[in-house]
Amino acid sequence: MNNDIEDSREPNPELVECAIVEVLEIAQRQGITPADFIQLLDSGIRMSDFLAALKPLAKAKDRIDCDS
Repeated sequence: MNNDIEDSREPNPELVECAIVEVLEIAQRQGITPADFIQLLDSGIRMSDFLAALKPLAKAKDRIDCDS
């Protein structure tokens, strides 16, 4: 019997690198340094929780008109 859990593979390194770069860019746009981001991960925050927390901030920045 073939079990998908037992048949796990290593993720594609290029995809992982791309994802890390993208998340670090998102964090930096919110004023979070790479070191701060690593500290958040070390403290136990899950990646999904981090990204979910940034969504409202990104939407708010899209609505702010800095030219006025």
